[in-house]
Amino acid sequence: MRSRPEDIEHEDEIVWTEDVGSFDYVRETLVDGVGTRRRPVSWRGQVGRRVGYAVLKTNAPSDRDAPGMFTRRVFWVKEHDRSEQLDGAYSSGAPSEAVDPRTVAPRVCGELTERAWGGPLSLDSAPPKERAAPKQAQSARPSRMAAEASSPEAPAAIEQGVKEAFADWLHIRDVSVPETLGAAAEKAFSRWLWGNSKELTEAIAAAIAKRVSLAETPSPAATEEPRKQK
Repeated sequence: MRSRPEDIEHEDEIVWTEDVGSFDYVRETLVDGVGTRRRPVSWRGQVGRRVGYAVLKTNAPSDRDAPGMFTRRVFWVKEHDRSEQLDGAYSSGAPSEAVDPRTVAPRVCGELTERAWGGPLSLDSAPPKERAAPKQAQSARPSRMAAEASSPEAPAAIEQGVKEAFADWLHIRDVSVPETLGAAAEKAFSRWLWGNSKELTEAIAAAIAKRVSLAETPSPAATEEPRKQK
């Protein structure tokens, strides 16, 4: 869940548990049901690694539907984020919850910048915050993909789009094991798939042709049956 100004109006400070000065982006998530205003927000059992969190004022009210619980921001990264893998799934582009840590401050929502995105933002007329929203990102991708589809780099562009979509899909469902395996194998597999697509297609066609020819060839039992009837 992304933060809104009214969700973070009681923040007092931002604590970074790691040096994020070299990070192009971090993921910003609003976490509710936290049992403390100021102590570190627990991230055990969650996907990714926590790199920072917001501290609330001592008089910050608790959640409306959960007395004694509080809503706080957490900043984190995944194993395949650009800070962890320069040539990984997000060597360009960024996940939907990405924000530039340099834009983060108490009571100030983080924004997606060109540095965080890894290049020019796709919607020039929209403010950075709107570009970071999932709906805006999804509406921008089809036109971006269509523009690149006719270029020689189309396979690479499509591959990158699939990686980004798959990474976001895994995050929404909090899938940890497939995510770990996918992050480790995706680059080698995608290179193999693009390099051997013709061979793979021919192998599939040969297998289908073999099955069709076997189905059309009468079995020995079928040829012997008329002899028994004679």
